[in-house]
Amino acid sequence: MNMKRQRLTYFLSLIFPLWLGGTGGVLLHAQGNTQEPPQPQKYVAVIEETPQLTFFQGFTLSADAFGFAQYLFSDYGSLEGALRLNLKNTYFPIVELGYATCDSEDANTQIRYKTSAPYLRVGVDFNMLKNKFQENRLYLGVRYGLSRYNFDISGPPIVDPIWGGSEAFSYKDIATTSHWFEIVAGVQVKVWRNFHMGWSVRYKHKISSTKNQYAQPYYIPGYGTTTHTTGWGATYNLIFDLNWGKRKKKATQVTIIERPIVAPTDSTVVMPDTIESPIDSIQ
Repeated sequence: MNMKRQRLTYFLSLIFPLWLGGTGGVLLHAQGNTQEPPQPQKYVAVIEETPQLTFFQGFTLSADAFGFAQYLFSDYGSLEGALRLNLKNTYFPIVELGYATCDSEDANTQIRYKTSAPYLRVGVDFNMLKNKFQENRLYLGVRYGLSRYNFDISGPPIVDPIWGGSEAFSYKDIATTSHWFEIVAGVQVKVWRNFHMGWSVRYKHKISSTKNQYAQPYYIPGYGTTTHTTGWGATYNLIFDLNWGKRKKKATQVTIIERPIVAPTDSTVVMPDTIESPIDSIQ
C-alpha cells in the first residue's frame, strides 16, 4: 500500500504543476478583467439664495417741468404734481393732480377764451424692463382724466344777417365737465441717489364734454386744446423716489442631486480566498 501511494504521489507531482499553471493563467486573466466597484455616492444638497422684491417698494413724488414752461412762455400751461406707488418695481398706480390756466386770443377772429381750473388723472404704469432690480425704468401706462371748470368767451361785434346791426358777445362762467383717456409711454433714469428724471409722451382722446347753447371749450385743463378729438401731450418730470420699503427678501431653494450607484459588470469574477490542492483532497 505504501508503494502504491508513493507512485500516486509521484504521478500527481508531475501533473499538478501543469494543471496549476493553466489554472493560474485563467485566474490571472480573470483578475485582469476585474473592475473595482465604484464607491457609493451620497445625496448632495445645494442651497441657493434668490433675491426677491417685497410687494410694497415705497412711492415717488414728481413735478412736471414741461407744463410750467408752457405757462411761462405761452398762452396756457399748468402746474402738476404726481404721487405714484411702487409695487414690486413692476406696477405703479399713479394719481396726477394739477391746476391749468388758459388766456388766449385769436389774432384773426379776435375771440378770447379764458379758463382756470384744477384737473385730475388716475391710472397705472407698467415697468417693461426685464430686470426689475435696477432703478431705471421703461414704462407703458394708461390714464383717465377729469376736469370740472368754468370758461369765459368773448368776441368783437358780429353783424346780424337778418335784422341788421351788430353787437359784441360775451359769455362768462360757462360750467363744463370734460372726460378723456390717455395712453402713456415714458422713461425714468436715476440721476443721483433718490433723485430721478424722466419724460413721457401721451396720446389723448376726448370722451365727452358738457354741451351748452353758447360755445364749446377751446381748452380743457389737463387735456389741452380741443381743435381735434384726439391730441398729443408730453411731460418732463423731476422725481424724488422715497424707496425705504425697497427691501430684498431671500428665498431659499434646495436642490437634491442624486447620483446612481453603478452595478458591477458581468465580467467581474470573484475569486475564492484559497485554492484547495488535489493532494489535500486525496488525503
